[in-house]
Amino acid sequence: MRTALALLCLSLLAAPSLAGDAPTPRLMRVESEAAAMDLDGFLNEPVWQQVPAFDGMQVIDPDTLAPAPFATDIRLFYTERGIYIGVMNHQPAGTMMARMTSRDTRLVRDGFVVGIDPSGEGLYGFFLRINLGDSQTDATILPERQLNMQWDGSWSGRTQTLEEGWSVEYFVPWSMMPLPQAESVRNMGFYFERQVGHLGGEAWSNPPLPRTVNEYLSAFHQYELRDIEPRTQITYYPFISGFYDGIRHEAEFKAGSELFWRPTTNTQLSATLNPDFGNVESDDVVVNLTAFETFFPEKRSFFLEGQDIFNTSPRTSGRGGPGGPIQLLNTRRIGGAPDYDIPDGVETVATDVSRPTELLGALKFVGQAGNWRYGALVAMEDDSEIKGTDETTGSRVLIAADGRDFAVARLLYESTRGGGRRSIGWMGTEVIHDDIDAAVNAVDMHYFSADSRWVADAQFMHSEVDGESGSGLLGDLGFRPRRGVNHGLRLTWMDDGLQLNDLGFLTRNDQMNLDYNYFRSEPDVPGLRNRQTSVFLTNQWNNDGRPVRLGLFFNREYTYLNNHRFSYSLRYFPARVDDRLGGDSGVFRTADRLGFNIGYRTAASKPLAIEVELRSDPNETGPARYRSSGAVAWRPNDRFSFDLRLEYTDQEALLVHWGDGQYTSYESHQWSPRLETNYFITAKQQLRFTMQWTGLKAFSDRFWQIRPGEVAHLQPAAAPHEDSVDFTISRLAFQARYRWEIAPLSDLFIVYTRGGNLPRDTFTPFLELFERAWNDPVVDTIAIKLRYRLGS
Repeated sequence: MRTALALLCLSLLAAPSLAGDAPTPRLMRVESEAAAMDLDGFLNEPVWQQVPAFDGMQVIDPDTLAPAPFATDIRLFYTERGIYIGVMNHQPAGTMMARMTSRDTRLVRDGFVVGIDPSGEGLYGFFLRINLGDSQTDATILPERQLNMQWDGSWSGRTQTLEEGWSVEYFVPWSMMPLPQAESVRNMGFYFERQVGHLGGEAWSNPPLPRTVNEYLSAFHQYELRDIEPRTQITYYPFISGFYDGIRHEAEFKAGSELFWRPTTNTQLSATLNPDFGNVESDDVVVNLTAFETFFPEKRSFFLEGQDIFNTSPRTSGRGGPGGPIQLLNTRRIGGAPDYDIPDGVETVATDVSRPTELLGALKFVGQAGNWRYGALVAMEDDSEIKGTDETTGSRVLIAADGRDFAVARLLYESTRGGGRRSIGWMGTEVIHDDIDAAVNAVDMHYFSADSRWVADAQFMHSEVDGESGSGLLGDLGFRPRRGVNHGLRLTWMDDGLQLNDLGFLTRNDQMNLDYNYFRSEPDVPGLRNRQTSVFLTNQWNNDGRPVRLGLFFNREYTYLNNHRFSYSLRYFPARVDDRLGGDSGVFRTADRLGFNIGYRTAASKPLAIEVELRSDPNETGPARYRSSGAVAWRPNDRFSFDLRLEYTDQEALLVHWGDGQYTSYESHQWSPRLETNYFITAKQQLRFTMQWTGLKAFSDRFWQIRPGEVAHLQPAAAPHEDSVDFTISRLAFQARYRWEIAPLSDLFIVYTRGGNLPRDTFTPFLELFERAWNDPVVDTIAIKLRYRLGS
């Protein structure tokens, strides 16, 4: 009987085309006491022998869809507390590859993925991966394959190495996920994926969903579950923290709590009181001399939990630079540095001015009712104050700034009736402050065709900021005629009054763009594992009808049979205008330019992996900028890793605007090393050391001036004054961190952070710049934080 059930499950999973003709398989329910589970990675509990196993894995990377060469026995059942998944991954002895890493680190090794769609309709889901050695990666999923890797869930998993392969056990509690209301029967989607490290990271999945197809979340296999009645769930996260500032010789202690309450299966209320959002992970060191703001991702768990409902467009996950990312809600604004009104003649400390604002509290509510999903977020900042010094009298001056209040609301309607997916939503944000009156409203629409070939997304935006209004439109259209080939169009229009940055993120307004991209993946080229080709056509103009970003890019990457990779890119930039670097001082033209890059990487699965790259990018007024980089990753065993990246940039014409339409081009040299070392005492206890430094020397070479009243090339000019305008930048960030994951989402952190930022007129050899940045810190802190999860 068990064999017959197993064969039935296997046939249903291995033949998705028959899913519409066959009944939905039902998962087995077991009482928790009867299951008697000990989550240790061994599949030795009697309940596992009562659950039929299935396989059906096919190769998706490279996307040959061939049957997997090794067997994978998958079993799953559920209790009143949650879902259990047990997997036996068969492979030859001595081929297992376990590498311990920080959570959410992507690395070639043996790993297993479970994807869960609690909605049963492909509306939202969760990506849960455990690697041999017990390192975890998780994410939330929005249609079809938008992964938010910053999210961390309260699931558990363990692995074990065996003679015939390795095994894994998962436990996913109901309290982790929202469940639509259902009387007694509900459907849930499941997806299973396996990565095999010694095969260079080759991946298999069931159902087979390579990245070269549009379908993902909506194509998870459906299972029927009965009588899920999770009780009301309340989870507390009390914390205590201590912070010592070695520069000011001040200590601070704090206690607070976060509360997550799920009154029904499909709603969640979360609140934080007296929160401590002190970073236990440093942002990257970035030297930004452009006219565009640098984007930093959110790292605070309270804002990451349940945040996906506020994701209104695929553009929210775009990279920095003109056109993306575009976010209506960038939670890094909440608790950001205050806007101090510093009087003339008062000197302040830069680190005081840029210090984040304390929050009094925040409240978030998310849920769903039928086809409707909704969310709301409010947050309140505390008032801030810093001390300055009167440059004339030397007396202390107190400078204060009022805290801001933030409000966000979201409503979304989704339907999968008749195949495909259609949705329409609204989102509004508001910043409340005596000096700020900023409100943004947007309507977003999404379409996924029943044949999975067409994907369309659109968003209309309107802002009202301090009496000035603005509007914008985003439109994305994707067409995939066959597996491995994709065409994309991106339409953008924004007037110069659209302002999102009080609570969102937008690199520039005043743009109208129509961009095209083409992607092709070829897994059947003789002598190669895969060949990828992409073409991008960038066509971006401002509303005055002038081109601000034009380009044609051709990229190709070859993955060889030994998993080494070679890539190159050719780029052509037609003539355009620059309307941002000089602010309001004017617009200037640039000539057409060429660029390229070439790179080579050895197999990441080896204990020693090497990467080299040479890149040439055009400058506005002179020779190209050349950037060379090299990286070494050394992992001699499962517990230790050493990653070093070194980048050197040489520019003959670094252009900087100094005001009034005056520019200087510099001969500049920049070194940017990055080092990360990890040692894992156990999979749950980690020592990590990271160091980033950027040193730049810039020597004035030529001087330029905008031609008044004309849009022309920059004109040569005399030096504006006799004083040297040479400058240096030396920024350092070092962090030593101990983390102990006591239980799921319960951690003890001990963190030492040191940072340096030398004055711009410090000219010494690069090695001495680095030494001085270390010896003259502007940040020198020790933080201890204990956060423990209690409740359901």
